[in-house]
Amino acid sequence: MITRMATVDDAPAVADLVHRAYRSDESRTGWTTEADLVGGQRVDAAMVSELVTSPTGVVLVAEDDDGLLACCHLERRDAVAYLGMFAVRPRHQGRGTGRAMLSAAEEHAARAWGAATLEISVINHRHELIAWYERCGFARTGVEHAFPYGDERYGLPQRDDLVLLEMVKRLGPAA
Repeated sequence: MITRMATVDDAPAVADLVHRAYRSDESRTGWTTEADLVGGQRVDAAMVSELVTSPTGVVLVAEDDDGLLACCHLERRDAVAYLGMFAVRPRHQGRGTGRAMLSAAEEHAARAWGAATLEISVINHRHELIAWYERCGFARTGVEHAFPYGDERYGLPQRDDLVLLEMVKRLGPAA
């Protein structure tokens, strides 16, 4: 598995990977999906292109001979790096690909930006995913953010009780 920074040329493949991992029928073959919580798109190629070209962030991709395996977006926020759009090809979930991608993201945030903390937001009903992040060293902060209801760019909610739970992980020697 090779990890690198995505380019604008990768945007369609990244958008496809994210959709397949989060919301497609294929996502149900992995160990975690949000297809029953939110339908529609998670991100499109234009949104990924904006993230790739942003001066405050980077999109990382992991690939093998068959194409993209995983991706994530990192955004620099002072001493904190925000991790989003974290996706693993469904048939590669549970094989260590996600941990390897997370490790690459943590290393990039700490090395390139000097980030001391990595922050994420997870939909409150994604219990398996929350537990996975906790096993990876993240802790819930108790902060909840409103789900972007009404903004179809982020999907079509299937429930009216979705919120985003904030979780953080300290980076550095003790991480």
